Amino acid sequence: KTQEKMAGAGQPWFMPLTWPVGHVSSAISKPADEKPPVPKAVPDLDLIGNLTSFVGAFRAFCLAVLCVYGLYDGYDYPAFGAARTLSFSWMWPIIVRDVSATWLICGFWDWFLYFSPLKQKLHKFKFNPTYPSFKQIKHDAMMSTVASLTAAGIEIALCHFWATGTFRMQRNLMDAPLTHFLWAITITHWRVPHFWLIHRSMHPWKNKVGPDIGKFFYKYVHSLHHKSYNPTAFSGTNMHPWESTLYYSACLIVIPFGCHPTIALGCIIDCAVGAWLGHDGFQWPGSGDFFHQLHHAHFDCNYGAMHVPIDKWLGTYAGCRDDLQKIWPGQKAASKTS
Repeated sequence: KTQEKMAGAGQPWFMPLTWPVGHVSSAISKPADEKPPVPKAVPDLDLIGNLTSFVGAFRAFCLAVLCVYGLYDGYDYPAFGAARTLSFSWMWPIIVRDVSATWLICGFWDWFLYFSPLKQKLHKFKFNPTYPSFKQIKHDAMMSTVASLTAAGIEIALCHFWATGTFRMQRNLMDAPLTHFLWAITITHWRVPHFWLIHRSMHPWKNKVGPDIGKFFYKYVHSLHHKSYNPTAFSGTNMHPWESTLYYSACLIVIPFGCHPTIALGCIIDCAVGAWLGHDGFQWPGSGDFFHQLHHAHFDCNYGAMHVPIDKWLGTYAGCRDDLQKIWPGQKAASKTS
């Protein structure tokens, strides 16, 4: 029962910090005849699930610290000075880093789950037993690359505004260590309402009066993401550039508070890695999110995430296909998308 409410697909609470080593070693050591549990979605997280999320968010923050201080000497990160002047010389490393990370993380994880020698052993842990086509994977890889370019664009803009003083920031993490720690471990929690808002707005609103704006946004923007109805890691940010820009703009939530740049960058990383691993389509030792898997399968439900259970509060949570008629009584609700 404890595992049912974990952030992910049944992984131990500390495992986000060990990815991919812990996941791969677990996959190798699992008995070949082990039976996977029946996947089950829940509307919210319990204590262990929230702890898992805190660890995942802290992982993103640690990667942000690595990006700011590990890839640069001292205070050479562009936000601390170089970005005061718009120059491609400080922009291109951010672009190369983001695109490289996309292909390294998604490419490796899709290979491991779908093409590696362990493919057959892991197949029984896949939510949807059918494998996606290679055509879908190639398409999603291309669009996720474009999405990472929009993420880089947001970071570049932030660096310029920080360096020019347009946006205030703390230059030293240790000036407010506890505050930054709390911001860091709750990244996923404070960005989820933003995700729910932009995601819900891009699905049909089913309003009875006036034009259905959500239906328009779905047709011309969000439908691209739902072409990945059988998702893989590369599907996580398979988005129209407008949607990916809005998605990664969650990092702007912290700007009014003048936090250290690693908090905003940690949010961008959490958006990316959370989407990539959460869409991998597998139970543990995968990292798939069955709550969101049901959204891809049934469309008119589960618009947010379990961390802040807005779907539970507003009545749009579905644990199975039959729940759609309870959510939309007397209305047409999709059972799957294409």
